[in-house]
Amino acid sequence: MSGTQLLLNGFGLSLSAGAAILVLLLLRSGLARRYSARWRCVVWLLLAVRLLIPLPLESGILRIELPQRLSQPQYGQSAAYSLPQKDAAPVPQAAGQQKKENDTEQPPASPGPEADFQQPETLPILLQKAGPSALSVACGVWVSGILLCAAGQLLRYFLWRRQTLRWNRPVQDEKLLQQIAAESSAAGLSRPPRAYYNAKLPAPLVLGYFRPMLLLPEGFSSESAMGAVLRHECIHLRRGDLFWKLLLLAAACVHWFNPLVWIMRGTAHHDLELACDEAVLAGTDTGERILYGSALLEHAKKPAVRAGAFHGKA
Repeated sequence: MSGTQLLLNGFGLSLSAGAAILVLLLLRSGLARRYSARWRCVVWLLLAVRLLIPLPLESGILRIELPQRLSQPQYGQSAAYSLPQKDAAPVPQAAGQQKKENDTEQPPASPGPEADFQQPETLPILLQKAGPSALSVACGVWVSGILLCAAGQLLRYFLWRRQTLRWNRPVQDEKLLQQIAAESSAAGLSRPPRAYYNAKLPAPLVLGYFRPMLLLPEGFSSESAMGAVLRHECIHLRRGDLFWKLLLLAAACVHWFNPLVWIMRGTAHHDLELACDEAVLAGTDTGERILYGSALLEHAKKPAVRAGAFHGKA
């Protein structure tokens, strides 16, 4: 598949997926009453996967095909670029003159060796002024945008990580460590994540893909309401939400020119958080729900953490 064909397939896919995203956003309030946040997350993630597979849309909303390639004239031929000429009308001749010419007509001489080589005519203007086409330029802009977008997100993450992790301090409170281990087991993790206090964070979050760590704000206590907050973070790890957020970011970088894809990414992040809240509150009574809601409101009053798609937070 050529670069221009890949560009057209990706552009058509972006428009088709953007139409689907717009419909889902318009129906979001109705879908929220009928379907849980986890099912909405599944839809967003399927769309993100589709956006990363630029295959031709055989039955999509929009299908773009490349025009047929012009056949280039062979060496010494320019019939594809010459205007058709009308056949000249035969000139009437006298009967005697025609007979004389027939009598004196000689058989055609055999072509010599120089007749096999014909001087090529002037090259077509299209070939003389060869240069990058508009599709080639658009393909270059698209790829450059992908690279710049991905580089910007990675740079933002590494700067944030470097500035934040320097404030880490290992958790040594045995009661809190036991609570983290209990909530990790309740969430379905085989082992608890590494736990650290961090003076720069206003709310708990998990960070890291293969060696995850749980970062807690200074003064985080082992109260009953905070146990649900810890379980929320552990559910992020069990469900692999960090990898799903990375997938959403990849789809947004590839389709950086489509604002609906960026809106889908933000909406999917919100639904991932709601899905964890639903899992935490499943099977709880009214009192536990009130305590958990109060803990979330307390964290909502604090400034949000800006680390892109590389962490999960309460």
